[in-house]
Amino acid sequence: MTHPQYKTWQDAAAGKGAWRCLSVCLLAGSLLLPSFPVSAAAFTLGDALQRALANQALVQQAERVVAEKAALHRAAHADLLPSLSLAAGSIWTQTRNGQPLFVSANGPREVIGQIQLNIPLYAPQAYALQALAHDQVAVANYQERQARLLVAAQVTAAYYRLALWENESSVWREALGAARELLSATQKSTQAGTRSRLDLTQARLTLAGVQAGLDQATPEAAAARRVLALQTDYPASELPALVPISPPAGGLPGETVLTTRATQAQPLLQVAEGEIQAARTLLRYHQAARLPVVAALGAYGVDTATAPRAGQLAWQGAVTLQMPIFGFGRNRNRIAAAQEHLAAMEAGKQALLLQVRSRIAADYGVAQAADNALRNDRTMAQEAQAVYEMTRKGYLAGALSALALQQAENNWVQARLKLAGAAIRARLARAQLALDSGVLPKSEEQP
Repeated sequence: MTHPQYKTWQDAAAGKGAWRCLSVCLLAGSLLLPSFPVSAAAFTLGDALQRALANQALVQQAERVVAEKAALHRAAHADLLPSLSLAAGSIWTQTRNGQPLFVSANGPREVIGQIQLNIPLYAPQAYALQALAHDQVAVANYQERQARLLVAAQVTAAYYRLALWENESSVWREALGAARELLSATQKSTQAGTRSRLDLTQARLTLAGVQAGLDQATPEAAAARRVLALQTDYPASELPALVPISPPAGGLPGETVLTTRATQAQPLLQVAEGEIQAARTLLRYHQAARLPVVAALGAYGVDTATAPRAGQLAWQGAVTLQMPIFGFGRNRNRIAAAQEHLAAMEAGKQALLLQVRSRIAADYGVAQAADNALRNDRTMAQEAQAVYEMTRKGYLAGALSALALQQAENNWVQARLKLAGAAIRARLARAQLALDSGVLPKSEEQP
């Protein structure tokens, strides 16, 4: 039993920089990023998930499979009900001296025309097939939930990847404005003779470095926007603006709570349990091959060796018993194979349960580390901003060099970018834990 869903969640978050260490879906937010007013058209994670789950073909395929299994279940149930059929035919038999050559023949010609009613009285294998069809419906429902969770992971990854690059672009644009102001002030000071040409060159170099950062973030944001538009079935030009995202609030739920939730809600485990139940039913089906089958037949019509005449219509009734006696080990080997299949399904579920618990344990540690990094990076960003502001004032007053200002500005920009990544990793870790436990991640406007 293979379950590639975990690998898919990890692959969904592949990208540059901070994204290389992310594993399901990406989450963003920074206290020092510029804030924007929330409009009525702001696009939340919940909106993206709702639209994707309604439009993505993977979910629609799973829903079609559920409908298919439900139809097969109804058909299996109908096999246990009486059936009405028409039997008609005319049989000619070769004769010799007026006698049929086949001992089973009734005469030179036999005419059959009947309406037959078949009633299963005791059919253990048919009962098992009906139960198996019911189990397959349950498995299909769990697989449909699994498909929805997989789509949610992919959409969450695309949503927060776009949020990350848009936040980084905002940081670079703000830094670009400050660098341009600095260059303008340096040019005036150089013309007045209070600044050297080295300071002017250093200011131009600072502006070029900031511009390079913005030039890299802009196409990344555009590509992330196209991916999210594809995931949510939007034209890229019509994708609404994302809602402003803040770092997660509140503490982490307990690891035991997450593990308990996973055993109850994780579709991977539910699919495994459904397959175990189906294997048990399949075992009962093969065991039922050793039991008798009893059926009743009622017919009305004509069955005659002569030409049919008026008034010959009559009723027939029969009860049949079919009992297997010896099959050269066929049933015994099928039962043994079904028992091994059941044991394999049970072992597979235990292996999967260990995988889920191990994943939660690992991701819980990642979430704790992400929360700690967020607090530390917030402090570092505030300190870097204070240093930059003091250095800028000293530079404009002529007390500090352009090189010192460039270093302070670079540290400030990098601290803000690092804080944005830390906030993303903190939200990402919580979303990963939610996906590990089998539920959709909370939207960014939720704590």
